[in-house]
Amino acid sequence: MSYELYTIAGAPRPWRAMLGLVAKGLPFTARILEASSKQHKGPAFLAINPRGRVPVLVGGKFKLCESLAILAYLDREHPEPPLFGRTPEQCGKVWEQVMAADHYLRDAVQAVVGPLLGVRDAVSEAALTQAAASLRDELARLETRLEHSAFLCGDAISAADCVVFPEVRLTLRTSERFPDVTARLGLNPLADAFPRLRRWIDRIESLPGYDQTFPAHWH
Repeated sequence: MSYELYTIAGAPRPWRAMLGLVAKGLPFTARILEASSKQHKGPAFLAINPRGRVPVLVGGKFKLCESLAILAYLDREHPEPPLFGRTPEQCGKVWEQVMAADHYLRDAVQAVVGPLLGVRDAVSEAALTQAAASLRDELARLETRLEHSAFLCGDAISAADCVVFPEVRLTLRTSERFPDVTARLGLNPLADAFPRLRRWIDRIESLPGYDQTFPAHWH
């Protein structure tokens, strides 16, 4: 089956779903909506998802919203390779990392990159410094997890990697755009503070099909 995935370029949640499709080796077409013109709030897309949110996965007559639901669906519909482990223990550990990323990492990333990218209100230097310290703590946790394995939950990509990667890559993108500020915040160069995390990024970016997920305007 070939899928369509409605996305906004660079948005972390739909990026999760695209990475799940890539990890499974599944063909898909990215339907990229323009956030600047609010295509995701227009009548055509609202007919697909009345909430006006991405991602939306479409496969034939089947339609599914929400990134974690999409990853779970893909794992049931296409069991190999698994995204949520092969044993109950592995499944639990993957979900542990997925939820930690959703509850803690995402907030930490947005507190730093949001003000810098202008998608959140500007904050004081003191607030930005404090936010960066929280983000470095979250990145350090990921660095530790990668000490003995290629991916976050073992030697194969899992849903944990799919959820974490867009947040980390957005952090790196922000460092590329604001090198001086992020250097002052201890986030640039990323490879100096978190070398295993930098190699993990390279590992995911070398997956076949990854280029289809990368935001064109980031090149």
